[in-house]
Amino acid sequence: MPYSSVLGHTEIVANLRSMVESGRMPHAVLFTEKAGYGALPLALATLNHMFGGSPKVTRLVHPDIHFTFPINTSTLIGGDKRGELEQFYPLWRELVLGNPYFSEAQMYKAFGMENKLGTISVAEANSMIRKLSLSSYEGGAKVMLIMFPERMTLECANKLLKNLEEPRSGTYYFMVSHNPEKIISTIISRCRIIEVPPIDRELVAQELIKVAGVSGEEAAFWAKCSGGSLGKALELIQREEEQSEHYSTFVSILENALQKDLCALTDTWEQVASYGKERQKALCTEGAEILRKLYMISLGMDEISYASAKEMKTLGDLSGKIKKEFYHKGYGYLNNALECIERNVNPKFIFCDLCNRIYYNI
Repeated sequence: MPYSSVLGHTEIVANLRSMVESGRMPHAVLFTEKAGYGALPLALATLNHMFGGSPKVTRLVHPDIHFTFPINTSTLIGGDKRGELEQFYPLWRELVLGNPYFSEAQMYKAFGMENKLGTISVAEANSMIRKLSLSSYEGGAKVMLIMFPERMTLECANKLLKNLEEPRSGTYYFMVSHNPEKIISTIISRCRIIEVPPIDRELVAQELIKVAGVSGEEAAFWAKCSGGSLGKALELIQREEEQSEHYSTFVSILENALQKDLCALTDTWEQVASYGKERQKALCTEGAEILRKLYMISLGMDEISYASAKEMKTLGDLSGKIKKEFYHKGYGYLNNALECIERNVNPKFIFCDLCNRIYYNI
């Protein structure tokens, strides 16, 4: 899939083109979205227009366009921390050119960081400032595209703040965020905010037929499940093909709790406690989605449960065994677990507590 392809969002595209052509492009632009709505393709298509459609832009190798994204240096080969971000550039280009609708978790997976949480450090802030202070190679604009700026450390954000307040002529910051509420307010206040809405369901379905090779009926189903996120639709198709580990784990937690098999439940939470943070968060997120599907099925609303035929075989049986009042409580338990993971609470406490609450209330 060409990285610069933009699905829908014609009004946003027209406004961005107008900014470029009239010379009114703000020096700091923050694209916000739910994962997979197309903020990165919009940002890249805008850069393509700014730089005259240069093939270097298309291949993500233009010398005046720089990229920054959260990493974890412990994953570097040989532990070498010199030029650490540059070591990830080949993986970054491969990811973006293959599927620019990716989520943060998918980026970490592509980088071999499934069990690590990435950050953008103050050292990287210094590097960004240095790169934009150099003369332009081609005599035009210089751009820094920051993916997931919500992962900037406080020191990093404060370091960049002066550059955003007093930008150099011809320098631009483009940022793509899935959690803008986690960006410090002083950064937000200095950016032009572009909120990217969901993609039209029919466009998602058409794209799925083209890039995922599914039938029209399957494409319509996954587009309906996606909530307007091409990235989510592609991920759902992949999960269906691979049978998600997180799906199996959470379903087993529910089944063991229903069967009052405390030993099996203990084995499961001990295993989950050994996962990395991102893997633990993914389990909780998928658990919440499974509870939503179960609740819809329990109410006889199978059509809007968005459960696949394969899932219905398991979830249809489970839904009849779970107390109706458990669903609201279960969401609360999972959200609390997510908050505790973010606060670096001991994972053994988190998942022992989660499984105990499920055991006693399901």
